[in-house]
Amino acid sequence: MIASETTVRPGRSAGRRGLMITGALAGALALALLAGGGALVWAHGTKEDGGGYYATGSKHLTTPTYAFVTEGLDVGTDGPGPLFRNGRLGTVRVTATGTRAHPIFVGIARKSQIASYLGSVSHDAITDFEVDPLSVTSARRAGDARPSAPSKQTFWAAKASGIGKQTMTWPVAKGDWSVVVMNADGTRGVHTDVSVGAKVPFLLELGAGLLVGGALAAAGAGAAIHRGRRSSR
Repeated sequence: MIASETTVRPGRSAGRRGLMITGALAGALALALLAGGGALVWAHGTKEDGGGYYATGSKHLTTPTYAFVTEGLDVGTDGPGPLFRNGRLGTVRVTATGTRAHPIFVGIARKSQIASYLGSVSHDAITDFEVDPLSVTSARRAGDARPSAPSKQTFWAAKASGIGKQTMTWPVAKGDWSVVVMNADGTRGVHTDVSVGAKVPFLLELGAGLLVGGALAAAGAGAAIHRGRRSSR
């Protein structure tokens, strides 16, 4: 008996379902890529401050202790070495404001070195922060030692200190790092306005690449769904 043209063959039905599923998955991927790329391109156009940095607003920080210390900035060591040379991965900028009565110090060093320097000193550990707007969550760490002036230490990878706005810039490097904000003379009671920024050289290129990838994924999704519908007919 000859099968009619409306008979659905099992192999063709499975192939049609496969095309439709592939098209749906490619469509979801396209939406994700387009959304991510659009967000990055938008951020480049609206958040970049003219110097290449994407910066937070200013936040007033105050503590009766000797310092603010970030819990740690862990930059993975598995990436290729050239990626971390000359700030290719990015540059971090931290700005703090000092007064004539209390000149400020801001610096970054290995987390282990900061632990040796301030481990037994009362300080506020910054455990979390949000960037838009800038908000900080900190926890008080007890201690009974008094630190020597931070400028006397030789382990800083980058630092800045003085009166008025002091800006520390640090090309991102491998390792586990901590940022410290304290009075330049190492005294108790830190009161300062802080802002954080980052320069990511490839942000615009990454956004454009995601948009192109999203467009290609959308085209593939449309083609797969179209073929699946034709197969069903």
